Amino acid sequence: MKTSEGRLHPFAAVLVSLQIVKGLIVPLLVILLSKHSRSGSGAPLYWQVGWGLVALAGSIVWGFLSWRRFRYEVSDEQLKVTQGVFVQKKTFIPLERIQSVDLTEGVLHRLFGLVRVEVQTAGGQKPEAVFPALARGDASRLRSMLEPGKAPQGQGQQTGVLSLSAEREPPKLRLTYKLPAGSLFVAALTTGGFGVSVSLLAAAMSKLGELFPDAQVYRYLWNALDAAMIPLFALGILLVAWMISTIAAVLKFANFTITRQENKLLLIRGMLERRQATVPLRRIQAIRIVEEPLWQLFGFSALYAETVGYGVQKGENAHLFPLLRNREIGEFVKRMTPQFEVPASLKLHTLPRRALWCYALPAPLVLALAAVAAGLIAPWAYAGLLLCPLVMIWQGWRYRSAGWSREGRMLVLRFRRLAKTTAVIPLSRVQSVSVEIGPLQRRLGLSTLRIAVASGGRGAFFRLAGVPEQEARELVRWYMDRNKR
Repeated sequence: MKTSEGRLHPFAAVLVSLQIVKGLIVPLLVILLSKHSRSGSGAPLYWQVGWGLVALAGSIVWGFLSWRRFRYEVSDEQLKVTQGVFVQKKTFIPLERIQSVDLTEGVLHRLFGLVRVEVQTAGGQKPEAVFPALARGDASRLRSMLEPGKAPQGQGQQTGVLSLSAEREPPKLRLTYKLPAGSLFVAALTTGGFGVSVSLLAAAMSKLGELFPDAQVYRYLWNALDAAMIPLFALGILLVAWMISTIAAVLKFANFTITRQENKLLLIRGMLERRQATVPLRRIQAIRIVEEPLWQLFGFSALYAETVGYGVQKGENAHLFPLLRNREIGEFVKRMTPQFEVPASLKLHTLPRRALWCYALPAPLVLALAAVAAGLIAPWAYAGLLLCPLVMIWQGWRYRSAGWSREGRMLVLRFRRLAKTTAVIPLSRVQSVSVEIGPLQRRLGLSTLRIAVASGGRGAFFRLAGVPEQEARELVRWYMDRNKR
């Protein structure tokens, strides 16, 4: 009979306190940097510092009490977690409901030989139980008790909780892919996080005026820069955003390794923060093969998985592999996720020629009407008409990339927004199929096919416009007759 009682490592109190302080940094900075208003009112400096010290002391006390009141117990039937400072919360998790036990080593965790443990259940949208800091040996034993069929690890393996070599399994049950250094840098340089970095920089710059209201930062920059230097300054901002997104991608996907162990996938990645996530194969609902425009030139793609009720906050379930050569995808899917294997001879049906009107006409027309309407107020808005040919070319590119096919009990959809995406969806994973027909599509005998699968908290949807209406109706019948197959 396996039973175990335990508590967090004392350093968990420090981690909880730091988490609270992290959330208070911006408010405290605003208080400390604020100055007297023009009317002369405002809190003295010692009063501002005092409130900051009170907040810091409160976070320390809260972290200590959180650590003191945290307990866990594992029996043959369930995991019991007791926590809470003022209100005591008890969580009971049946062991058969536990789907995965994820391990994370942050920078501070690694300095003190600790591990963060997250327990995911079958229907949870977020971890049902979180252990902020456990000693590596305790984390290893807890994981061995919570994961069915996993042999307990001895004390000699404490230093390798996140190491693939720490677990012994027959070679036939162990299939591993590692991300080469070259592919890591290619993925980082062309990552889609560039737009996020630009947004973060823009948000940070917008806060400068609030933090330093008397400094007049932007007026100083405007006077210091020559008019001809402003485009170069903007280009420099974009370059900084690109560098930030590249560094973030390298830190996130360094040491990326995916290993199939029987009926689950083990994903390990990260340089500063090492994270190990377990994804049961039965929870994967669909696979997306994504080709960014630059990747298409060199034959690379990224693989993503739509997984029900797992990794919603941080998206760990998304990446099956950050960058893989197209010629290797078939073998990768066959080895790692065999239920999504598609025959190499599969050919996609292209959209009919008349569907080009549904792609190339509406968006440029709406843009032209908007530019003309705005031009009546601001003449410079007529410049938007120059974008219409570019939008038309882009829409034509989307049309040429689109297609669909069904093979046995597998549905394959291909579409493009900016990146070309191929979705592989087993019939058993489809939640719903709908057919939408717009006015222009009705005249052309076309429709928009919409497929829904369970993923995260709201589900995932795949939409393909320009499918002949008759073909779409046949796909609906194919889905409705799934129980007869």
